[in-house]
Amino acid sequence: MPSSSLLSIGRHGATVEEMTVEVNKAKAALDTAEKDLRSLNTLNKALTQSLITRLQKWQEFRRHIALRCKHVFQYHLSNRGYYGKVLFDHINQTLQLKVRLLVVQTDDQTATQGRDKDPRSLSGGEKSFSTICLLLSLWDSIGCPLRCLDEFDVFMDAVNRRISMRMMIDTANASDKKQYILITPQDMNNIHIGQTVRVHRMTDPERGQATLPFS
Repeated sequence: MPSSSLLSIGRHGATVEEMTVEVNKAKAALDTAEKDLRSLNTLNKALTQSLITRLQKWQEFRRHIALRCKHVFQYHLSNRGYYGKVLFDHINQTLQLKVRLLVVQTDDQTATQGRDKDPRSLSGGEKSFSTICLLLSLWDSIGCPLRCLDEFDVFMDAVNRRISMRMMIDTANASDKKQYILITPQDMNNIHIGQTVRVHRMTDPERGQATLPFS
């Protein structure tokens, strides 16, 4: 068989020129796939590093929020002469409060700190005051523009109620572009509210009224 005939016969009956074209196409496809793979590996490493960095920043940000909440909680409790702690467990996603009341010795007029109490063992007024302090400390870490409380002072005595109202009004005045709505059935005549607070008094309900006077 002549040599020219051998050159014209290839695998599966294809010519050498056709096989060369197919090889070049396969090589180009391989080069493109390898290039895409390298690009994807580079992107994967960049995204993984970005995720790790964001997670570290988020954990640091969470620690700062928890630390600020602890300090603000202690600051508000000190207005009543109390001491407390906010224990954050980020792993188990739990929050625990410890409140310590000051015990005054009557013989030498010295104040000592009592044992830490669980909020459930506090009296009604002490528990309500501690709850207000916790809410104010949590609100300080949350950028919510509208904050509402309903019947927050029902179980408070006069002293705790006066201090709580003063704390909330001072906090509201110091807050930028945030509105506080406080709903209470108590009388507000003995509370100094200031010029930045507007009081809306609702009419007393009529006993035995079957329907509301809506037109």
